[in-house]
Amino acid sequence: MPNKGTQRVTMKEIAQETGFSVNTVSKALRDAPDLSAQTKRMIRDAAKRLGYVANNMASALRSGYSSVLALIVGDISNPFFGILCKEIEQQAARHNYTVIVFNTEEDPEKEDRAIRTALSQNVDGVLLAPSQNGAEAVRLLQAYGKPCVLIGRYFADRAADAVLYDDENGGYLAGKHLLECGCRNLLMINAPHNSSAENRAKGFARAMTEVPGAKSRMLTVESPLGGVPAALRKAYEQEEFDGIFAYSDLFAMKAVWVLEEMGVEPGSVKIVGFDDIQSRLSLSMPLTTLGAGKAAFGRALVELLMKRISGDTSDFPMQQVLSTDLVVRKSTLGE
Repeated sequence: MPNKGTQRVTMKEIAQETGFSVNTVSKALRDAPDLSAQTKRMIRDAAKRLGYVANNMASALRSGYSSVLALIVGDISNPFFGILCKEIEQQAARHNYTVIVFNTEEDPEKEDRAIRTALSQNVDGVLLAPSQNGAEAVRLLQAYGKPCVLIGRYFADRAADAVLYDDENGGYLAGKHLLECGCRNLLMINAPHNSSAENRAKGFARAMTEVPGAKSRMLTVESPLGGVPAALRKAYEQEEFDGIFAYSDLFAMKAVWVLEEMGVEPGSVKIVGFDDIQSRLSLSMPLTTLGAGKAAFGRALVELLMKRISGDTSDFPMQQVLSTDLVVRKSTLGE
């Protein structure tokens, strides 16, 4: 026979246990400022002892707020999002918010399903790392009046708040560094069409114009695992290159491994990534990369979303751009 489980403990039972009124119990569990710390502690201790679990749905219906945020990312296995997720959760907790995470795998259908699920759970706001076709996802959130902040990307044809890295300057710094290392035949391994890919490519191209005789090619691939190996081998066979700027550290890592498998002499091809996820990885070739502070990024995302949740719509749409810095490691220093 199925176990129906224990019956939910109510505030009335906590009131009976402590001798306080149901109203006082409710206020203590909501951390109301007009109760003493001792009263709150007594009631919370009793609630914990009895196994009380708050009914957030009922609370949300009363207050209009769920105290829950949705974080929707394209690939939770990417260490960048793992690090950022932790920062966002810490920042949200400072506002007494919890975070539920959805992984879309950059699939528009999964993205749509994640958003509809978040809406059905009455989250107060959404932090969205949009897919390539994510403008439709933004439209859906805005149609429901749900506060939303985009992570790292934006859409020219859809007004929305966003927190971004200075992708164009990052691309410029990467190209400039490779050229200063003596590279003259460069390859950029880029992601498919999105704002960050376009701006990194724009900055990289600008750096190339500063050194006469230097040349570059663009290699666009769907993913580090699925696209880089074959495309990189073919590009190297067509014409050897001496420098690579990769869209992300994951793309750069794959390039390092492929070149090793091909027997290319270590250090003969200088490599620069983007994201600085080095702290989460053990690499045979420590990557030169564009560093991007995850704590500051997570804080900016949560603070902007909290501003919108509070009803402050000033400066909409706001694009907050965070700087990137070159972090030089072995992948461009040679042996």
